[in-house]
Parts: sequence; C-alpha cells; structure tokens
Amino acid sequence: MAKINLFELRREMFHMLVGILFILIAMFFPHGQLFLFLVLIFGGLISFLSTQYNIPIFTKFLCIFERECNKKFPGKGVLFFFVGSLLAFQLFPENIALASIIIATFSDPISHFVGTNFGKTPGFNKRKYIEGTISGILAGTLFASFFVSPLLAFSGAFIAMFFEAIEIAMAGHNIDDNLLIPIIAGTVMYLLGLRFGLI
Repeated sequence: MAKINLFELRREMFHMLVGILFILIAMFFPHGQLFLFLVLIFGGLISFLSTQYNIPIFTKFLCIFERECNKKFPGKGVLFFFVGSLLAFQLFPENIALASIIIATFSDPISHFVGTNFGKTPGFNKRKYIEGTISGILAGTLFASFFVSPLLAFSGAFIAMFFEAIEIAMAGHNIDDNLLIPIIAGTVMYLLGLRFGLI
C-alpha cells in the first residue's frame, strides 16, 4: 500500500477549502467579488513583505502549507487561484465561471494527490500520472455539473486537465495551474455552450 505524503495531503485539503470559501463568498456575500479582489491585493502585499521581513503568523502558516520551491513567492498558489478565478467572473457568464472555478478547486488537487500517491502510469509529462489526470477529470465533472450540463462539465474538466498534465511554459517558466485551469475550463465550456445552445 502506498505511503501517503501527509504534507501534500494537507496542501491539497487547504487548496479545496480555499476554493469552496471563494465560491461561497462570491455567490452569497454582498459585493463578494469586490471583497475577494481586496483579499487578493492584501495577500499580494503580505506575500511581498514576507520575502523581506519575518511576519510571525504568516511565516508559520507558510511552514505548514508552502513547498520549499515557492518560498521566494510565498502564497503563490493561492494568489494565482484568486487571479484566475476573478478573471473567470469577468470573462464568462456566472454559471460558467463558477463551474470553471470548481474544476480548479477539485480537479487539480485531487489529480495531484492521486497521481503522487497511487499513480503508476506516466503521462505526457513524466512527473504526472494518468491515474491522477483521470481522477481530476472525474472530480471536476462531478462538481461542475452543479452549475452547467454534464457535457459541458466533462468537456471543461477534460481539456483543463489535459493542459495541466502537459504543463504550459512561457518565457521558460511554467504557467501556474491555479491561473490556467479556470481560464481554460471556462473558455471550453463557454464556446461549446454557445455552439450547442447549452448556456
């Protein structure tokens, strides 16, 4: 039986919790998107300051959830998730935006967790596993179906996880999944929805 990496499990659970809170605030709080934008600005400021100074609470928090490779950009994953999700609200109808955000919330962490701990079949990228990608697609389809048709949910999750599996680079740096997934998933669902009258 595979030994589960508890640090990665903690990170993936935190990722899903942030996504769920983001969706609830956006849906039910007055001026929720504005509030989330302000949280993004505040988080970006704290991230920058923490590279220069020791901020006790935030530094301890990073030790619990942050990978060593991201210490030069503290909170990178959460900040990019906020950017990608807020962009989705600006680019797509609300139901498409919510579906794309929920795909980012569940598909990415579940695919990573399953692939890392139980994956046996390498995919296009040797660091990613087919088992993880399939799990991410299924999870994204399930949860996105609360906001759009199952066909759109599957299409968005499938294409988003395909791009997540191969990784896209720009200027020599991989584009963060948290930014990429909601935009790709939303674009696919929006275009297919228009084409087949499913929006």
